[in-house]
Amino acid sequence: MKILIAEDDPATRRGIEIFLQNQGFKVVSAENGMEAIRKFQSDLPDVVLSDVKMPRVGGLEFLRQIRASQPELPVLMMTAFASVEDAVQAMKQGADDYLTKPLNLEELRLKLNRLQEKAALLEENRTLRAQLKKLEFPEIVGMSKPIQEVFRFISQVAADPDIPVMIYGESGTGKELVARAIHTRSIRSRAPFVAVNCSAIPENLIESELFGYKRGAFTGASRDKQGLFQAAQNGTLFLDEVSEMSPQMQVKLLRVLQEGRVKPVGGTAEIPINVRILGASNKNLRREMAVGRFREDLFYRLNVMEITLPPLRERREDIPLLVHHFAETYRKKDSSPKHFSRKALALLSQYDWPGNVRELENTVRVVLVSSPGETVEARDLPDHLGGRKQTENPEYAPRQWDGPDYRHNLQKVIEAFEREFISFYLHESRGNVSQTAEKIGLSRVALHKKLKQYGIQVSANPADS
Repeated sequence: MKILIAEDDPATRRGIEIFLQNQGFKVVSAENGMEAIRKFQSDLPDVVLSDVKMPRVGGLEFLRQIRASQPELPVLMMTAFASVEDAVQAMKQGADDYLTKPLNLEELRLKLNRLQEKAALLEENRTLRAQLKKLEFPEIVGMSKPIQEVFRFISQVAADPDIPVMIYGESGTGKELVARAIHTRSIRSRAPFVAVNCSAIPENLIESELFGYKRGAFTGASRDKQGLFQAAQNGTLFLDEVSEMSPQMQVKLLRVLQEGRVKPVGGTAEIPINVRILGASNKNLRREMAVGRFREDLFYRLNVMEITLPPLRERREDIPLLVHHFAETYRKKDSSPKHFSRKALALLSQYDWPGNVRELENTVRVVLVSSPGETVEARDLPDHLGGRKQTENPEYAPRQWDGPDYRHNLQKVIEAFEREFISFYLHESRGNVSQTAEKIGLSRVALHKKLKQYGIQVSANPADS
């Protein structure tokens, strides 16, 4: 990971450079705000570590320019102990976190590790965003092998604008989305797509809803009303949950399909129709037919072609892509979409989703509203997904800085930083004072004074005499 350091104090900048390089980071440095802007544009860092107070261009102006071009880039601000209000202002303007000077190296390492995780999440989301743009069927999100089979079927049946199709699948698998995709890719796409849920309409109303009625046909029929078959003329009529039709209604539907005409309730004249029928059910019509709940002749009229949609648990690899899609869909206006941590995505991918894609969509929508931060963590998920268990696991608990309380004494802060800084590099040099002095930019005499000041013991080293 590449880190851009913007710091005008040479000693502080060099100390941070050495520390980060020894931690395995690539480092780019700038000694003022103008240089920082140039290197930000040319070197494309993964994380920015910037001082608030810098000559020529200050850290807050640098932050504004970063946010104008890369709103999601992780930024960590540094500020003097006495200027914490500057750090608060930086957080309001979009900084991810801040540190007070002199820096505590362990705290810096922990914060950078968290920002590194965020940078990795951003890269994953860029990949998901690119995958979404490549989808052949944007309305049906997925790239797994089972969903690719669905895409091939859609392309196949869309080419014939008249062939009836039955779409099977559990509740929430996206049967209507498939029906709409078939319609929009056929030559009927310029005409209406009309969807009706047969299970949601009372038995005594479904005939008039489908076929229409004439004025005076029944109490309350004060005018003629067009039925859904007529409303879908030259287009597609989608009969969702067609298995829920009563035997009497099945007979009437069969007659319409056979003759290509409808007669409104209370009317005498039949109206020609030219409509493609797409049906859907979460029940297997062959089994319903076998036990006498669905007419055999109607079955063969509707079930000329059929497809069964896979449940979400059989295409788990699509879950991260779906989560990203819903996060983009339900983002607040003028705000960046929230990201889901790897642990949160892992929990979402492990769950069986009995309500399928619809349940996942509703869950993501609720979590986006209820989670406090810009990243949805495992602990933000509902209990039945394992959210509370992750909170109880220290691995998932928020990290806390348990170091000394530095805010009450600036001198103690400085001493603590120097002691830790020297001890760290003395350990790295295996007690060799000469190598330590060279690494941290001090003379051997000055380093010996510091060792004595802080009571740091050095084992005798013949190579260091």
